Amino acid sequence: MDLEAVGKRAEKLRNAVEGIEYIRFRDKHNGIERGSVIIGKRTIVGFPHIRRIFTLTKGLLRNMKAEKFYAEEKIDGFNIRIAFIEGEIYAFSRGGFLDSFVTEKAREMDLEKFFADFPDYVICAEMIGNTPYTVGTNKFDVKMFIFGIVRGDGAHLTPDERYQLVKKYMLSGVPVIGCFSHKDRKKLVDAIIEINNSSKEGIVFKSLDNREIVKYVTPQSDIEDIAKSSSIFFDMPIGFYHQRILRSAFFMSDFQLPKKKYVELLGRAFYDGLEQSLKKAADGKEIDEEFEIRIKNPKIWDDILGHMSREVSIEELERKVDGKWTRIKFRKIYKKTTRILKSYVNGKGIED
Repeated sequence: MDLEAVGKRAEKLRNAVEGIEYIRFRDKHNGIERGSVIIGKRTIVGFPHIRRIFTLTKGLLRNMKAEKFYAEEKIDGFNIRIAFIEGEIYAFSRGGFLDSFVTEKAREMDLEKFFADFPDYVICAEMIGNTPYTVGTNKFDVKMFIFGIVRGDGAHLTPDERYQLVKKYMLSGVPVIGCFSHKDRKKLVDAIIEINNSSKEGIVFKSLDNREIVKYVTPQSDIEDIAKSSSIFFDMPIGFYHQRILRSAFFMSDFQLPKKKYVELLGRAFYDGLEQSLKKAADGKEIDEEFEIRIKNPKIWDDILGHMSREVSIEELERKVDGKWTRIKFRKIYKKTTRILKSYVNGKGIED
């Protein structure tokens, strides 16, 4: 590929852990999605953006023309694509970076039989658990939930085709809530209320031929997102909060949820995190979050440092070697929020 013709929309990168070069598209170009990757003779297409609806009934009627459609649980995780290239499994982030951490995890997930039969397919999934990007847990290390499979020609399998392959190869797919029609108003409402009450992120609706896809997120998830991020307020794009407040307001209106309850939840989501950060800033401490990961190849840690330190500072807190595994506890220091809050608590004034 002639990178000069593409301009700044693509860049050539080299992953030091895997020792291979690849091209990633930073922006959409001539029909090629952002996050697409060219590695060797393979092109791994970027995952397209999915349309979001703000109201359930009218949103589905306007954006889902199919008579019947599946509803799948939307998993709040790290979006990845996994491919089999020249005899090895590789994982890529949504942005198109070859992720050595996820690659190592993917190679432990018994995907060899699947790729032996379908070497040109790409698995699209969400990863949750003890990753450098998601909330950690003591219940397991990491889990992967497949929400899409792409053929070598770039076409996505239908939900039924994907369900069959996930079952055949004993893989983990996103939970399937059911198959619905536009007439199933009560069943759909019951399903989305149950998702909200269970503090799950939301639902993705997919037509049987997979040509129409829309997503719908719950206010419980929106408010939890705000609660997790309010402590790093200035390191988040302002649109992050606008979208979640708006979506939760629409949902409350749609389903006549108790306003007093959600007003209190939303207020706490903002103020609890900010209060903690203000106390840290007043004590001269940095605004941070702690993570813990488990890796086999220590070089992966260097790769993580090189990639994530563009936006945050990383400080290793603890390292333990347990057989073939290395456990690393670290913290992300959010420089912008730390700098601004420290200046404010020390009396800085601004004009607004």
